Amino acid sequence: MSIRSFARGVVAASLVAVGSLSATAGVFVQPTPAELSGTAPSGVAWTAVATGTFMPVTGTSAAAGSPGAVVYFNTETGQIQIDPKGLQLSSAIITYGTGTTNISGTTPGPFVYPSGTGTNALSPTTGTPKTFPAVTAVTGLPPTTFAARVGMLIGGGLGPSLATSGDVGNIASTTGFWDQPWAFPIELVASGSTDAMTLSNFYTVGQLTNPNINKLGFGNGRATFQYQANGISGQQVGAVIPVTAVPEPTTMALAAIGLGIAGALKYRRKARRLG
Repeated sequence: MSIRSFARGVVAASLVAVGSLSATAGVFVQPTPAELSGTAPSGVAWTAVATGTFMPVTGTSAAAGSPGAVVYFNTETGQIQIDPKGLQLSSAIITYGTGTTNISGTTPGPFVYPSGTGTNALSPTTGTPKTFPAVTAVTGLPPTTFAARVGMLIGGGLGPSLATSGDVGNIASTTGFWDQPWAFPIELVASGSTDAMTLSNFYTVGQLTNPNINKLGFGNGRATFQYQANGISGQQVGAVIPVTAVPEPTTMALAAIGLGIAGALKYRRKARRLG
């Protein structure tokens, strides 16, 4: 085997290993403006929607008008991320389908849960993250792990409090509520499903009187998700925003490439000495 072939093999193996790690990591990556190009049917730029101010908190509480939570959907990889935008989420519900009515556990959809369903989808505080952030204890209702819906209740006696310490990829809270950004694992969307998914098929059930229900212009409740926040009354409707570029290689990936090349060079020098 030539040195060049050896180096290529090492680098390729490094990228495969790193790719398998990043696929399950729950570390949020903020999309760049370039990855949020284009506009919604209503004409608003996705970069403006991503601030949370276009679809703000609604209702009569003091928080009304504050930036609302957003969800990002990467149209290339299928990865879904959520950013509470400083709110303390007490629930988050993401539904996908072509219908307009509520769904059930048997409704077809793109979501799968390799790490387990229900409470088995909760991450540990350390180690390999799963679908949802880590909790302090398993109490209340389990997370929703349907093929057409992924969601969770937090605190208030209905769901567990989120853990506030642990590995960075497992934690999404500083208060017990869901107040930190979170990246769902890429495996949440079934392999091969991403190309067939349409942004407008993310939808909110009901909430027709919410001012945010059709601000994006896809139709009532389309390209949206539903959430609640601590201290704020009523259901909220947030935007599902398309991310249109594959993320850049992570620092870990670049480091792996560097190690692979360094190993190849070391092997080459040793071969020359022995030759």
